[in-house]
Amino acid sequence: MLSIVWFTVGFALIAALYTGLMFEFWAIGFILLLAGASYAALGGYTVASLRSIDPVNRQPTSAQFNIIVAVIAILGLWAMFYDRTENRGIDYVNLGIAAARAEFNRVGERGGLISVAGNIFSAAVYLPLINMIFDWEKWGRERFIVFGLVIAGMLGLTYITGGRTALLIAVAVAAAAMLGRGAIGMARLPSFLTRARLIVGGLLVAILFGAIFALRATAFGAASAGDYLSQLCIHLAQPAIEIMAQCYSIPYSSGLGSVDEVSNYGTAVLLYAFHVAWVGNVIIVDVNPGVSTAFSGFQDMFLSRFGYELTATDYDGYFIPAAASLVYDFGYLAMAIAFALLGFMLGLFRRAMLTGSLFFGRIAFCYTAGALLLCVLISPANLPVFLLSIMAISAIAGASTLARAMGFELVFLKESAVREAGR
Repeated sequence: MLSIVWFTVGFALIAALYTGLMFEFWAIGFILLLAGASYAALGGYTVASLRSIDPVNRQPTSAQFNIIVAVIAILGLWAMFYDRTENRGIDYVNLGIAAARAEFNRVGERGGLISVAGNIFSAAVYLPLINMIFDWEKWGRERFIVFGLVIAGMLGLTYITGGRTALLIAVAVAAAAMLGRGAIGMARLPSFLTRARLIVGGLLVAILFGAIFALRATAFGAASAGDYLSQLCIHLAQPAIEIMAQCYSIPYSSGLGSVDEVSNYGTAVLLYAFHVAWVGNVIIVDVNPGVSTAFSGFQDMFLSRFGYELTATDYDGYFIPAAASLVYDFGYLAMAIAFALLGFMLGLFRRAMLTGSLFFGRIAFCYTAGALLLCVLISPANLPVFLLSIMAISAIAGASTLARAMGFELVFLKESAVREAGR
């Protein structure tokens, strides 16, 4: 939990420093708010961890089980792709992922059963991702199959959704799994990851984010990377008028060379990551007219299917840090209680993980820790893929529990295979 606190405070300081140096907007309120939220979570975690617990050496999940889940996720991706191309007529090949995403949002129709199943089960790819990080050293050659399927599933999910949040969630959940390894006494990095590889992986993710910006610039007809960067800055600065006036003077390269494009799209990634500093700083001093921002994604996913219409806010379309969103919606006390509860849950799930529980231990711990990491940018309840993955994994947990109760646990845990061999 301390690692999450340091990450939160460190991110807030870097984001505020970048915003201050670039726009002379010093987001002190943003820093204090995120620091307070993280320490509230630490308090809840500490309370849940007061009693000691004897850890249990749990057998790892089997590679076969994770291969099955990864295949289910890829089948879900196929269902999503089929629905969008055949039923909704979106031409991914000719439009490209950015324009296809824009077209899908424009159509805005609710899909049928194949669309619902595809959206839910495609997000199950995070389950084998978590297990791969925990159990890599204990698997045989099948681990490379799991690795390949997870990479294919993540790239496919990023391609079909055409956005960055699926990849962002993967980064948060993977980081949470490494923290989970440390929480149960394992080395934080699995054997396939060294610090150098971790840095290279982070750079590759940043490059992929920049590439998505480049695709969006092309799809929306920007004349150049510099022109797109200027438009993006103006869009992201709208909640803070004092920043918008300076967007025209931000340092960007006006040339058309590859170095200039890399520089501009790199700046776009930084602006997108750090615009939460001024949005978070502005929203906590605004007056809420009675609308919701912390759970608007959840409401849109479910309540809108029953005719519930969301009221638009001035902050739609921006990443709002979860703490700032809760303050805007419910006040400071509610924010502190919410983060204390998140920390308390993380402590309880760590205890369950130490007793050998998979779904209510390892997986729940990783999703709660991942949510706390994502909170520096946005409320996890506003990330549909995050919610869908919880639904998918809950369904798999139910099916796995039922299968084990009926005696079909051979592919679930490696201990099953050992037990069968001993009979």
